[in-house]
Amino acid sequence: MFNSNFSENDIVAIDGPSGAGKSSISKKIASKLGFKYLDTGAMYRATTLYMIEMSVDIENNDAVTKALENINISFDNNFNVYLNDNNITEKIRSSVVVSNVSKVSSLKAVRVSMVDIQRQIASNGGYVVDGRDIGSFVFPNARYKFYIDASIDERAKRRFEEEKANGNNISFDDVFESIKKRDFIDSTRSESPLVKAEDALLVDTTSMSIDDVINFVVDNVLTKKNI
Repeated sequence: MFNSNFSENDIVAIDGPSGAGKSSISKKIASKLGFKYLDTGAMYRATTLYMIEMSVDIENNDAVTKALENINISFDNNFNVYLNDNNITEKIRSSVVVSNVSKVSSLKAVRVSMVDIQRQIASNGGYVVDGRDIGSFVFPNARYKFYIDASIDERAKRRFEEEKANGNNISFDDVFESIKKRDFIDSTRSESPLVKAEDALLVDTTSMSIDDVINFVVDNVLTKKNI
């Protein structure tokens, strides 16, 4: 249920690079605030999965635009992700999707389509939205903005542990290089690059626990609400 202590136009925008822990943190922040959660990263991964499975030539703008017309992405209350009514929650975490998502998400047609959907979904507020351009571009007027970051070593370590827990056989060096490459692509792309919004609060989580980060963000939201 929506927390009536907030305006329906309130959006908590959480941005940051790959491996910063935005998704897991954002879900719990949404729960604490009584907000809904929108995982924009999952939307781009779902789109990437579709492009791969349908062998879409992402260098062909017409082919990409046509493919986007056939993509329907939705979520359930348990944070499962659906692509054209098929549960793809696990599939979008595969290494082939992760290694290609930056390329797909950098395409103008893809970003325009996804941003339009994101704005429609959260148009009435009451959402925690995480991504890479939420506070800077998707919802520039969001009242609550945070940029979640950590050292690249720490982010690689977190992602490596996650991969191992999921039974994936991958080396730490491969994970490190993958994150380093994605940082470069995300921060240098021409369409809505990864950037900290000027009015976003930087949260360096390198030495913080998940609970510390969640409490810090929630406390700041509640404090700002009362200003």
